[in-house]
Amino acid sequence: MEDFLKLDLRFQPVLPAREVAVVWLCDAGFDMFESDEEGLVAYGNWGQVDRIVLADVLERIKEIEGLVRFEYTEERVEAENWNAQWESAYEPIDVEGRACMRAPFHTPPEKGLDLIIQPQMSFGTGHHPTTWMMLRHLLDLPCHGKAVLDMGCGTGVLAIAAHKLGAKQVWGVDIDEWSFQNTLSNLQLNGLEAGRDGMEVRWGGAEVIADLDASVDLILANINRNVLTKDWPAYDRALKPGGLAVMSGFFPEDIPILQASAQKVGWLEQVRLERGEWASVVWAKPVKP
Repeated sequence: MEDFLKLDLRFQPVLPAREVAVVWLCDAGFDMFESDEEGLVAYGNWGQVDRIVLADVLERIKEIEGLVRFEYTEERVEAENWNAQWESAYEPIDVEGRACMRAPFHTPPEKGLDLIIQPQMSFGTGHHPTTWMMLRHLLDLPCHGKAVLDMGCGTGVLAIAAHKLGAKQVWGVDIDEWSFQNTLSNLQLNGLEAGRDGMEVRWGGAEVIADLDASVDLILANINRNVLTKDWPAYDRALKPGGLAVMSGFFPEDIPILQASAQKVGWLEQVRLERGEWASVVWAKPVKP
């Protein structure tokens, strides 16, 4: 298990510096973010963060117009210690009593979907609002008998939820090996197994869905703005006409950029949710006459 680089950034004023920093830090190899009232905490795999790009990003942040104060600290975090911290602090996520995402050591819910997820680094610091919104959307979408693709599956919670909602085929895809392995483990916790039960887990990026040409009814992508816009053409090829795509992992200010990507392939915005400082959107791919 590889250690992680924790970068704690403080801004004054916080906006727009925090949102800009997230976008730039993604380019440096950070992929997990936790925001608060004074700034941002970012995590990236120790060996995958590009130090040259990071140094450039930190200099660019200092030059953001209107920024009065900028401070940051770096820390190397051991994976095992990080996981122990999560296990001691992690609380279940309740979605309006309709679904509960919980650790194995929590009491099962009395009603609704029971989603058992072992806390791991791939859980994504600060992403509870986006996970909540993704689940909230999913509960209202037609899953029974459908083919579902969970891009950037992380823990596999959305893939597992789709299966429990009646999906006939579910693919979970993540470029991070840790997330790939964590998804496999969480399938077992929920009584499922990759390669059976209509579940398949793939390790890689958008290239590993090239064979899903117009095979998917529903795409779930809780990633970040940069990855979503870059991989949109691959999502469009995989999604059937008439299919839906649910996306989160971005700020409300990012939506116009996502709308531009959607317009290029003719997708239409259907539903939008905001929770905390995060946003989510459901898109529809029209059936061409």
